[in-house]
Amino acid sequence: NRIWQWHFGKGLVETANDFGKMGQLPSHPRLLDWLATGFAADGWKVKNLHRLIMHSNTYRQSSRFGKKDHLTRDPDNRLLWRMNRRRLEAEALWDAVHLSSGTLNATLGGPPVVPPLAADEIASLREKWHWVVSADPAQHTRRGLYILVRRNFKFPMFDVFDTPVNSVSCPTRDVTTVAPQALWGLNNESVFRQAVQLAGRVVKEAGSEAPAQIGHVWKIALGRSPTSREASSALKLLEELERQATARLPDAPQAVTNRGQALAKLCLAVFNLSEFAFVD
Repeated sequence: NRIWQWHFGKGLVETANDFGKMGQLPSHPRLLDWLATGFAADGWKVKNLHRLIMHSNTYRQSSRFGKKDHLTRDPDNRLLWRMNRRRLEAEALWDAVHLSSGTLNATLGGPPVVPPLAADEIASLREKWHWVVSADPAQHTRRGLYILVRRNFKFPMFDVFDTPVNSVSCPTRDVTTVAPQALWGLNNESVFRQAVQLAGRVVKEAGSEAPAQIGHVWKIALGRSPTSREASSALKLLEELERQATARLPDAPQAVTNRGQALAKLCLAVFNLSEFAFVD
């Protein structure tokens, strides 16, 4: 049930911590029994169960709405007549930003890492010694899985994107849409730095022509080519940002041109697209 929940955002039994009398009944009891007995018979091999679920027609459904009758009869999609859109967890979103920019340190294992915080983020700490930044800058871009979490202080970016309270069991994470998420994506210095890095990567890999740069940004960040309308809008935005480029982005080298600044801001805009944060 938990593995199903990780893939679909909602378990066959929605109360993942409670299969008892006070919990909810499974939406597909025979499917749940079949998965459970097959899992045990297969030697409790988790990867095989992942493969089985992900190869199913149900998992590979479109997230588009079907007929109006579907929405009327099953508004919560309990019967799985379409795929639910699912937002990336905070740690996965952190990884996606750094992977796109080419700075993700994918080293496995080791002690937790402590990335630097902005002044407003560190101000909420009563005792500054509770957040001792890792001395090696290469550690600052490790996967979100390895970032230090304290019981009385959560990593600010994770806190904004609904990481659970550490002191109690969490059957499933809440998914909210609130203003601080947009503010983090648009204003946080760490995201600015990654946008600059992505812009540098695009220039290196796609050259200096704006259309090629725009297409490469889309392929890196969204895994597809832009539509003609998106390409046209992005080109107009890039040209407008280049004309307006006056203030230098945080941590950008002095040699960065107006085009470079404009491209970095375009990359920042792509980081803030709904498509970047959601599995659809």
